[in-house]
Amino acid sequence: MRKKLSFLLAFTTLAAITPLVGCTKTGFGQSSENVLRVASWDEYIDMADYDWEDEDDLAFRDWFLETSGFDLKDSQPMYEEFEDWYFEQTGERVTVEYVALQDNETMYNKIKMGDSYDLLCPSEYMMMKLVQEERLDKYPASFFDPTVETNYYAQNLSPYIKEVFENGKNNDGSSWSDYIAGYMWGSTGFVFNPENITPDVMKSWNCLLNSDLHREITAKDNVRDSYFMGLGLYYEEELSEMKIQLSNGEITKEAYKTALSEMMNDTSVDTMNKVKKLLEKVRKNLYGLETDEAKSDMQAGRLNVSYQWSGDAVYILDEVEGDEENSLILEYSIPETASNLWFDGWVMMKGMSAKKQNAAMAFINFLSRPDNVQRNMYYIGYTSCIAGESVFDYVSETYSASEEDTETATYDLRYFFGDDDRYLLTVPEEQTRRQLFAQYPTVETIDHLVVMKYFDKETNERANRMWNNIK
Repeated sequence: MRKKLSFLLAFTTLAAITPLVGCTKTGFGQSSENVLRVASWDEYIDMADYDWEDEDDLAFRDWFLETSGFDLKDSQPMYEEFEDWYFEQTGERVTVEYVALQDNETMYNKIKMGDSYDLLCPSEYMMMKLVQEERLDKYPASFFDPTVETNYYAQNLSPYIKEVFENGKNNDGSSWSDYIAGYMWGSTGFVFNPENITPDVMKSWNCLLNSDLHREITAKDNVRDSYFMGLGLYYEEELSEMKIQLSNGEITKEAYKTALSEMMNDTSVDTMNKVKKLLEKVRKNLYGLETDEAKSDMQAGRLNVSYQWSGDAVYILDEVEGDEENSLILEYSIPETASNLWFDGWVMMKGMSAKKQNAAMAFINFLSRPDNVQRNMYYIGYTSCIAGESVFDYVSETYSASEEDTETATYDLRYFFGDDDRYLLTVPEEQTRRQLFAQYPTVETIDHLVVMKYFDKETNERANRMWNNIK
């Protein structure tokens, strides 16, 4: 997906990108013996294929030129720009083979079949699985040294994401931050039509069983997202009570978050059997299960609710808003008891030479340079793990209220960008329920976002059997 900036509001459109494999040329027209194989996802890096007849691309180009001094008409696919930058920095040449894969399972199966990669961009659970199987190398301490001029990742990683990564633990006791450099992150929640559904209904997982919404909802056709939904339903009452206890000071935030993670990662046989029964009821109430089709259904007004990843939610909201012939306005809601915190990030495969490892870390730092973060967020439409002043400027330019906005609200982004009041953003009030909320959940919301850990082999087989019987 590609993020579109139009003055103060964001719009998105699909970018058709052909996976690029086996590029053999570096900058300055010379070949390289140092080949860095990078496996990531379709449409997940700026490919520089802007449409200069499109108002939004032109608006972004003008804004980017004014703030950075670089004309995007001169841009190349970002991995090619990295090749030139790396030569300028080190005097060494590198060739990037950028391989676009379909999903985490495809990536894993290709690795199992013997495909060789140096740098991967898996989701959080696949990173944990690769750590467990001892397929990854840790990042050296030098990568996290912010005093190194080109260590843009260490200098600009959001304090919120940094805390999540440092506190997250793999099965071997290591921190997530030992193995993964964050790229994009977000939540899961419901895109819905507020004209037909009371917003309060969408704040509870029980909306999935609401008879008034019979055949009005779609959910994801995959076992992990669906099981997470089922856990939300199963533990909703306990989670609500626990939030009250936290609010009353009866439990600490640490105890609350520990219990929350345990509940939303409960894969015991007994719990899974009970969740299965709930999901069977949910399945009967749904319009259907989907992988990508709900985007067009929501845009056309054929559905009222769709369970989505936050980046896709922003895409749907933007597309509807950008359709001048469509008066439909959609919103995004995250269940108030618990929802999923996901992230994708860069991991280094075990066994790389020191030369390749240096190039891999430089690639991550190049993508973490604030101007490149702006470009990737615009192009992809997802939310970067990187903060920094110029990234905040991009968010401010995209979402700040204008003089014409009569109803505004103060939106607190200090948790993500840093403890300074300049990160309190004045926005149109509706953005507290729309794209901004989907990209940067409120301070209150992030407390009940939880990472879903990977399933071991036995659990995965059991969960797949359960899901196949339901769908």
